[in-house]
Amino acid sequence: MNFFYLFFHWICVLSSIPADWFFFKRKTYYEDKKVQGKRIRGGALVISNHNNTLDFVMNTLIVFPRNLHVIASEHAFKNPLIRFGMKFWGGIEANRLTKSMKFMDAAAEVIRGGDLVQIFPEGQNTDDGQIHPFKKSYIVIAHRAGCPIIPIINDGQYGLFKRTRVMIGKPIELSDFQISEKPTREELAQIDAVIYQKVLDLRAALEDSKKKRNQDKRK
Repeated sequence: MNFFYLFFHWICVLSSIPADWFFFKRKTYYEDKKVQGKRIRGGALVISNHNNTLDFVMNTLIVFPRNLHVIASEHAFKNPLIRFGMKFWGGIEANRLTKSMKFMDAAAEVIRGGDLVQIFPEGQNTDDGQIHPFKKSYIVIAHRAGCPIIPIINDGQYGLFKRTRVMIGKPIELSDFQISEKPTREELAQIDAVIYQKVLDLRAALEDSKKKRNQDKRK
C-alpha cells in the first residue's frame, strides 16, 4: 500500500473510532479471555457472520490499530468511488462471475506477510439472523498461509439506540486437523463441519452472555 492510499486509510480508520463509541457501543466477550488477551498478533484469517457492510467496519475497529484486508465480491469493485475505497482498505477481489480462485493466493500472500485478512464464509449478507453454511475457500486460504483462523461473531445490533455484542473465539489451528498438502473435498468438508459448529456454539454462547447480563440488570 503506497503512501497515498495509506494516508487515506488512516484518515478513515481514525474517523471511524467515534462510531465504535456512539454507534456500535460495542460489548466484547471472549471464548477464553485469559488465553486470547485483547490483541491478535501475526498473520491470521478472520471469519465472521455477515449481516451487512457494517460487520467489516466493526471488525476493523476491533483489531485497531492493525490493518484488516477484506475479501469482497466483484460488485464492490465496480463503482469507481467504492473501488478507490477498497484500495486503501487493501481490498481483495473475489470475482464470482469469472470464478477465479486467484483471490485465495492473494489473501494467503497478505497473511504470510504478517497482516490480517477478513473473509465472510457465508459469501453474502444474510438478513434473517441465521448463520448460513460456509463456502470452503476460507480453509484453503488458511492452509496456504499456514495461519490460524480467528472467529468473530456479532449479533448485528447496530444503531444509535442499540448495543452491538461480539464474541471472539479462540484461534483455530488447521494443524489440529488431518489435512493433506492438497486438501481433498472430503477433508475440507470435515474441517468445515467442525468450524461451522464452533461458530454456531460461539453464537449460542454470545446469546447466553446477553441473557445473563440482562438478568443481572433486573436483580
